[in-house]
Amino acid sequence: MKRLAVCVLLAALALLPACSLGGPSDAEVELAFRSAIQRNDVLGLLNNVMAIERFVVDKTERKADGVYEATVTIVSSASLGPLSVGGAKQTVLRLKKIDGRWTVLQ
Repeated sequence: MKRLAVCVLLAALALLPACSLGGPSDAEVELAFRSAIQRNDVLGLLNNVMAIERFVVDKTERKADGVYEATVTIVSSASLGPLSVGGAKQTVLRLKKIDGRWTVLQ
């Protein structure tokens, strides 16, 4: 019985940091990134030219004033006529919750 109690306590302690941070989930980081792309794609060119094949959140850190920095790896491909390019790029996104939604800061 004591072993079960210890296991439950350890499992709860392992999950506690992820729950208590209040930061964006991986899905929320990706949604904020895709929303920022759409918001900045005034002519609709990026949507037709660039395809995001994989989006991975490597880590998320809390900064001052409710801002979080998410280090992400984006695997994309782009084609413009007969030319095709692509690859992986790691970048840092700055996010803040505004009106109940995570938003990428410019």
